[in-house]
Amino acid sequence: MKELEKYLDEIEKNSIDDSKIDTGDIPELTAEDFARGNFKNWKPVKKVITVRIDADNLYWLKSQGSKGYQTKMNSVIRWARNNGCPISSL
Repeated sequence: MKELEKYLDEIEKNSIDDSKIDTGDIPELTAEDFARGNFKNWKPVKKVITVRIDADNLYWLKSQGSKGYQTKMNSVIRWARNNGCPISSL
C-alpha cells in the first residue's frame, strides 16, 4: 500500500492545474460529430434482455447468415432510429 501512496503522491506533485493546459489546438466537437457517431473505439453499452420476435422475422434475420443475427437486429433498430422511423405510428 505504501508503494501506491508513494506513486499517487508523485503524480500529485508533478500535476498541473487544468486551467493551465492549452487546449487551443483541439477542435470542438459539433452536433454533426455526435450525429455521425464516428468516434474511434466507441462502443455502446450492451444490455442483456429477452425479446419476443415473430418467427418469420427471426427466420429472415438468421437467413442473412446464421451467426450475428442479434447484431443485425440491433443494426436494423439503430438504422430506424437514425433515419427517423415513425415508431409511434406502428
